[in-house]
Amino acid sequence: MLAVQISRHGGPDELRLVERPDPVAAAGQVVVRNQWIGVNYVDLQHRAGQPYPVQLPLIPGTEAAGTVVEVGSGVEPGLAGASVVHFGHLCGVYAEMTAVPTNFVVPLGDDAALDTAAAVAMNGTTAHVLTARACRIGEGDVVVVQAAAGATGGAVVQLAAAAGAKVIAITSSAGKARAAVALGARHGFALQEVPDPVAAVLSATHGRGADVVYDAGGRDTFEMSLDMLATRGTLVLYGQSSGPVAPFDPGRLSGITGAGRGAGSLTLHWVAASHYLTSQAERAAAVSVILAEVRAGRFSPRIAGRFPLRRASDAHASLASRTVLGKILLKV
Repeated sequence: MLAVQISRHGGPDELRLVERPDPVAAAGQVVVRNQWIGVNYVDLQHRAGQPYPVQLPLIPGTEAAGTVVEVGSGVEPGLAGASVVHFGHLCGVYAEMTAVPTNFVVPLGDDAALDTAAAVAMNGTTAHVLTARACRIGEGDVVVVQAAAGATGGAVVQLAAAAGAKVIAITSSAGKARAAVALGARHGFALQEVPDPVAAVLSATHGRGADVVYDAGGRDTFEMSLDMLATRGTLVLYGQSSGPVAPFDPGRLSGITGAGRGAGSLTLHWVAASHYLTSQAERAAAVSVILAEVRAGRFSPRIAGRFPLRRASDAHASLASRTVLGKILLKV
């Protein structure tokens, strides 16, 4: 089979098309013939070897949708031939076929499009965890979403708005701010144009601040996000695309110490969707919720680009440019 492999860390050119033996389903596994593969920021981190190392050589990837072509021992035989999405196993996906433990495999209904399933598996279920499980968003909550036009940020905007929240989007550019407003945000502030985004959020909330701020940036956005919170507000970190946050004094959450504006009794919450979706049943339930939101018109996966597998390096370069408004897929 053809696969895309990383043999050394570096830029997009380190993604090389190679021929590998077809995988064989071990006990508790199925082999999926992938049709659509989702490209995620964590794939870029694995390629670069930062902020944490991975063992090389590596076939990267975290999500794909396709058809089961082989089942291993101990697996329900009826899965053979089924359309499925698999996600969360963090390797072996940029390939024509992947051997996957069934814990990471979710069968799809006949009405589910494979490209849609691949586009929502990671970003959609992560947004579901962020807005409905780790921090339940409800009617009237004021929610700030950093990087609100990306695949996950845009999903958070849509699900929070559907839950009745007043969403404020923070983006890098005016075009992205307009895109976030189109997804349901009440306000969109572009860092290119708004010199003080904290002041902008406080103005939009009449000085109160936000009940929840979602931040996947980490180092470069942490202080800004913290200063946007209302008293008893929650900062939800779910990534570190700009790097790890510097060592932090938890006393600052009190509102008494530190250089903040005085909002206190704050909560800092680190969320990894993998800690909430720990079983096949939990993954299946999350996928079901998101696909139901798609069918109801409350959520759009916003597929921004489709590249053939052999052009995975171009897909990585496109995502790294931070100009895309949505999800990038690889077509096998």
